Amino acid sequence: MHTEIKIRPAKAEDIKKVFDLSNDPEVRARSIRTKPISWQEHQLWFTDRIAKTAEPFYIVEDPNGSFIAQVRLGPLSDPVISLSISKSFRGQGLAAEIIKQCSQKCRYRRIYAVIKKGNLASLKAFQKAGYKPFKEDAEYQTLIYKKPVYIIAEMSANHCGDFELAKKIIKTAHEIGADAVKIQTYTADTLTINCSNEEFQIKDKENLWNGENLYSLYQKASTPWQWQAQLKQYADEIGIDFFSTPFDYSAVDFLEKLNVPLYKIASFEAFDYPLIKYTARLHKPMIISTGVSSLEEIEAAVAACHSVGNYDITLLKCTSAYPAKPEDMNLLTLQDMQQRFRPQGVEVGLSDHSMSLVPVITAVALGATVIEKHFTLDRALGGADSGFSLNKEEFAAMVQAVRETEKTLGHIDYSVNEKNRKFARSLYVVQDIKKGDRLTPQNIRSIRPSNGLHPKYYEEVLGKTAARDLPFGTPLKLEDIQ
Repeated sequence: MHTEIKIRPAKAEDIKKVFDLSNDPEVRARSIRTKPISWQEHQLWFTDRIAKTAEPFYIVEDPNGSFIAQVRLGPLSDPVISLSISKSFRGQGLAAEIIKQCSQKCRYRRIYAVIKKGNLASLKAFQKAGYKPFKEDAEYQTLIYKKPVYIIAEMSANHCGDFELAKKIIKTAHEIGADAVKIQTYTADTLTINCSNEEFQIKDKENLWNGENLYSLYQKASTPWQWQAQLKQYADEIGIDFFSTPFDYSAVDFLEKLNVPLYKIASFEAFDYPLIKYTARLHKPMIISTGVSSLEEIEAAVAACHSVGNYDITLLKCTSAYPAKPEDMNLLTLQDMQQRFRPQGVEVGLSDHSMSLVPVITAVALGATVIEKHFTLDRALGGADSGFSLNKEEFAAMVQAVRETEKTLGHIDYSVNEKNRKFARSLYVVQDIKKGDRLTPQNIRSIRPSNGLHPKYYEEVLGKTAARDLPFGTPLKLEDIQ
């Protein structure tokens, strides 16, 4: 590729770049579904789409601002990619790089490309960009692009009130392969009230915080708000995503000023629908934990996002116990959640509070696209959440296990590895056979390796005669039979 490309979100004024109208102002543009419409109708459609939807729509230009291509994706419920390259830039081998960069830039976890089987150039370009076979019918081949599982290191209270330790947690998370570090944005007063009544005391011998008062616990565990802009800046500098869980409107307003890339709603706030709406209205990706929600409440949380036009949602299966026991996690629920919510474009992941790597590996194998796990540099340092957090070595092992699981899952593939197949069975001569002799179970057998006829011909060739002398150890061929 010789032409440098720059990719940016489309604007309403890009309509003239998208379609070459210089020779025919009355050209009948075609919509993404190829239904002929008038230019005026298409102009209105384009402007409305840019103005009112958050669906990915990219303009690709060269460094001089010359229009190279447009890349559009359908809604989350049908994320199909569409690429159109300007005539003057076709044939330069740009397609694969454009597709790759736009697919990586896009927030969608899965993207589909539906290509006519005869369109070999497009198939090659999408495959070169990282798309894999998904399904096919008589006319079309569908390819899929799947982003790697998004791994979140939850810092929570593990900074122990030490700003430098918080920075070190971010740095280490980046070094061991986490995609993001998440904190929590609250004060004791935004979570509860300073009250000593019995219901504000934690009285559960199996609870990590048994004996604590809610207000005092949240005072100790909170991340100082005056740190958060500096932590965000530091994360940006070293190249790791940084975001937070807001617990009230003021936290949302504060985090939006920091320009965090996404938002997380905690399990215990997942049916605070006004808070969800207030956050989702910003049209940034929403991650919602479901640890204490019923199915009806999960559906209502998704609907709350939809009601303000946000369809970029990931639900996290979660067991709100600290630490969680594997036998209480019921990860098959992940598959049910996918069946229920993925048709709406909703992704599913896991927020894991166990001390084992097995739930994470299992979740990835079941299709989880996001993994969240609490992270500490050393449990001996203390911190309100250290008792169910992975240390550096454990978290690094988890990241490696996730990546190996992804590689192991691969993609749907029924192709045959001919290199390995050479040691499979085939038909061989196991006794010397003279020309004209009959082929019998005594002189013909199915054995390894695979140089002879396929074993499926065994019954068919029995009783036939040899067309030539066949010494012991000869792979049987069709031309050897008459």
